[in-house]
Amino acid sequence: MDGANDIPTARDPCLAGAAQGLLQNAAAMQGLAELVARLEPLLAGRRLNNVVDMLSAAADVVDMSDAYMVEKLSKAFEDGMGAAWSVGNAARMAAARMERMEETPSLLGLVRMANAPDVRRGLASLLCMAAALGRQHAYDPVESSAD
Repeated sequence: MDGANDIPTARDPCLAGAAQGLLQNAAAMQGLAELVARLEPLLAGRRLNNVVDMLSAAADVVDMSDAYMVEKLSKAFEDGMGAAWSVGNAARMAAARMERMEETPSLLGLVRMANAPDVRRGLASLLCMAAALGRQHAYDPVESSAD
C-alpha cells in the first residue's frame, strides 16, 4: 500500500498474490471476460467517461459536505415537506367541505363565508403572501422622458 493515501499498489505482495490467484481461476477469468464485453460499448461510445465524471462529482459533494451544510439542507427539506403537507392537507379539507355542499353558493353566500374568522385569516395569509411576492418582484419604473 502507498503510505501517503493507503491505496494498494502493484508492488504490494498481498495484491500481487490475489491477482495471481484470480488469473489461475477459470470462473474469475470468464467473469472478467463478460465484464469487459459489457464495458466495450460504454468505452467505444465514451459513456463510461460520463459515469466516472458523475462519480467524481458525487465524491466532490461528499468532500464538501460538512455538518453545517447538512443541517441547512435538512432544515430546507423539512420546511419544504412541512409546507407541502400543509397545502395538501388544506386542499383535502376544502375538497371534503365542497363535497358536503349541496349547491353552489351564491354571491351573497360567498360574502357570508368570508365573514368566518378562518376564511378571513386564510384570505389575509394569501394577501400577505401576494404582498411579499410583489416586493420581491418590484422593479424601477422606466423613465420614458430620459431619451
